Amino acid sequence: MRHRFLQHKLITILALLAVIAVVFLAVRATPATESDIRSAACLVRGTDFLCLVSGKDTVTLRADSVNKEGVWINRHWWWPSCDGRVLTVNVPEAASFLPIDNADSLRHLVALRADSLTALLHRKDIEHKELQYYMRSHGVIDEGYTQIATYAAAQVRETAELAKIHARLHAMLQHDSVAHKPMHLIRRSVYTVTWYDGDTVKSVACKPLITKLSRHGDPMIVHTRRLIKPWGVYAVRNVPWGATAHKKVIVVKVISEGRKAGSPEVQSNASGKKGQKGEGQSTAKSGTTILTKGNYWQGHSHDIPHLFAPDGAPVFTIHGRFLGVIYGRAVI
Repeated sequence: MRHRFLQHKLITILALLAVIAVVFLAVRATPATESDIRSAACLVRGTDFLCLVSGKDTVTLRADSVNKEGVWINRHWWWPSCDGRVLTVNVPEAASFLPIDNADSLRHLVALRADSLTALLHRKDIEHKELQYYMRSHGVIDEGYTQIATYAAAQVRETAELAKIHARLHAMLQHDSVAHKPMHLIRRSVYTVTWYDGDTVKSVACKPLITKLSRHGDPMIVHTRRLIKPWGVYAVRNVPWGATAHKKVIVVKVISEGRKAGSPEVQSNASGKKGQKGEGQSTAKSGTTILTKGNYWQGHSHDIPHLFAPDGAPVFTIHGRFLGVIYGRAVI
């Protein structure tokens, strides 16, 4: 009798746990609401550094400012697992660096950059001599002397930095070999994620991200330093069965600070009479986000203007299923 009671109790507990698990998974699989869609988007800003690496030596060749969108995303659809992860798009490198696909082409590029720096340093040397002659020939009482002196000091500092880079490039060329210190290019990204908590703007720094040069726009994950999902934001989920091939989609655009919902740009695109909503119509709320409806065919391009569909902007079906992020005319 006692054995049967314990067996019945165990079955009841297992059934209860199964019901709780089913309810939990059903809630996790529920599509996002309009409020969730708005709070999922964020801004990703920072700098991309194009770096030349040879052994332990690294030289920054170029720095580009970045201003794109992203979306908070969970690692697993069935469990809250955002952990400060933001999905955005990895913008391809400039066309001048795309042909670099082997060691010889990279070595040729570095040699060209070193020659350019040699010519630039020569011009800087001539300019420095002219400035020194001016400083010796004039006094403080002369008009513009202070400005010239300030400019000359700044040029000295800049020339010193260029000379260091020039020396390091020449050292890389001399020691470069497949067996010793093969040179290669990387991209080092330093980002800050910005989002809105009501009318309050909040930001968090991200861990530096090192990636290879990309020929195409690819999705990329950045991790904030807090490693937790901020309070008040919504993290999207990629359910295993995916989203049905809806033609109607919604894109979220985050409005930068200083641009309110009452601004002419937002009003002209967000206004519309009741009952006349259609493709391409946008609605603004709380001065932070704009939802734009449009058409998207899987494997093809969308028809939403770039003004309302910047790179990295999250895309949802009209039923709230997450599809991906914008890159150009594609959804990836």
